[in-house]
Amino acid sequence: MTDEEIIAAADACGLMLFGLGMDKAKFEFCILAFAKFVGKIERFKEREACAKVCDEFNFGQAAMMIQRAIRARGEA
Repeated sequence: MTDEEIIAAADACGLMLFGLGMDKAKFEFCILAFAKFVGKIERFKEREACAKVCDEFNFGQAAMMIQRAIRARGEA
């Protein structure tokens, strides 16, 4: 999602009401920072789930290489 889409979604959910009385730019910055943090967590969980699928299949060395490649994407 773009920053504009995140702000629009927060506004549509009524979240922007919680920022009333605050510096709007600072409040939007906090919302965007939170959304990016949540996105990082979700991407980590998805990579880990994909790597664990390799654990279920006993493909030996190939599975280990695939697991490492999937987990390494989080370091890029």
